[in-house]
Amino acid sequence: MKFFKVLFLCNLVLCSITNCASQKLEKKVPVSIKEVYKTHWNSGVKGGGSGVNIFIVLEDQLPDQITLDSLYFNTFQLPLKQDNRNELLFVGRQVNATNKKYIHPTSSKITVDAVTETITQKTKFELDENECIIQYTESGTVKYFKYVDLYTKSTPPIPNTRPKP
Repeated sequence: MKFFKVLFLCNLVLCSITNCASQKLEKKVPVSIKEVYKTHWNSGVKGGGSGVNIFIVLEDQLPDQITLDSLYFNTFQLPLKQDNRNELLFVGRQVNATNKKYIHPTSSKITVDAVTETITQKTKFELDENECIIQYTESGTVKYFKYVDLYTKSTPPIPNTRPKP
């Protein structure tokens, strides 16, 4: 039994050391980034939600050995998805928690809304408002780099008219 305790403690110490080492930020950016910006959105309907989309626009295609995995922003880790129509565009979506059960105005049914886009967790990094950390995998190794020029683009306003029946 003592052997298993010692083995467990050694494993715990080794995992802690390797985890801390893997979170170091790379000094050299592995990809050429044109811009990183965020837009705030609101669905415009009750219970429809709101959030922030963060866009990463690359100048060139990613090398074969590099994949962009996720983005750390404020207190969120957002999975990055490549746009289907533009291979130089990656998007991370942060969806604010909404009232999960609400009564739809046209019916009496209770609608359950589930959003799984955002991974909410305590962030590993201390970030300012205009900073984000991009997590990427290079030849099987997870690495991180900090992007400091994140800015906000204005969202086009949603028309304030009722839909026609």
